[in-house]
Amino acid sequence: MYMKSFRFLIFSLLGVIFIPLPNQANATTPLTRAEIQNLQNFVQLLPRNNKKRPARKLDPIVPGDGLATGRSSLADLRFNDGSLARVGERAVFQFLPKVRNFRLSNGTVLLLIPPGRGQTRIQTPSAAAAIRGSALFVRYDQQTDITVVGALTNSGIEVFNREGSQSQVLAAGQLMVIVKGQFQGLYDFDLRTFYKNSDLVEGLNLTKQNITPNPDPAIASVQVETAAALAVQSPVVGQGVIENPSFLELSANSPSSSTQSTASDNSPVNSLVETGQFLPDTLNRHLQNSIIL
Repeated sequence: MYMKSFRFLIFSLLGVIFIPLPNQANATTPLTRAEIQNLQNFVQLLPRNNKKRPARKLDPIVPGDGLATGRSSLADLRFNDGSLARVGERAVFQFLPKVRNFRLSNGTVLLLIPPGRGQTRIQTPSAAAAIRGSALFVRYDQQTDITVVGALTNSGIEVFNREGSQSQVLAAGQLMVIVKGQFQGLYDFDLRTFYKNSDLVEGLNLTKQNITPNPDPAIASVQVETAAALAVQSPVVGQGVIENPSFLELSANSPSSSTQSTASDNSPVNSLVETGQFLPDTLNRHLQNSIIL
């Protein structure tokens, strides 16, 4: 696989599933309920057994329910174990039954999962990732069938392709790009730039610049790990740095629905391959480059 580094100014996430990590304790805290903690602009509630309707703050969410967001919209879901899911614009995100399962059908989600809660799964059409706690982001673009999974902590986040034939453990500041169910690129990105520019982390104090202790123990436990990862990462600088690569952006006409569409001949993936910015395959080869988000 080719290894690349990137500082991100903006990012998009594709599909992922969280799968249990090996040699970990099996104790889990089941996810049984959530509520909408905050929302901005256009957010729809997708009840499992009812018609969709505009979402409201403090709306309860149960397994089988979901959310859909419009352009420039956002919603925070807080779960019974203290986990936080921040759902970005043009996303379709569903809370699935069977303990700790989510599905992302389009758009971007940031997950903050306190350590020690057990395995968590987030399912999308083209990839899988395993986490036992802390922070990552996922984006899925229906139109191009691209998944991006990025790790914000060194908590053993493992990514799998759709068939499970490829896997990679991500360190903090690494992301994997999966195209049509196959690994296409492993990249480094600059955490400092990400925290500075990404709307998805605004107000969460994941860098712990605010010295006032967080009264929320679940989020505080995640902040400890995100701040620790940031402290040890060397800045991503030098030649070969790519700013805002197109595979991190949602397609302009990507819908906020669960309907899968196919990539056109002019998709961002094709243009990246043609220009040599996005290089496929094997994990035993490494090319040092950088991205700015």
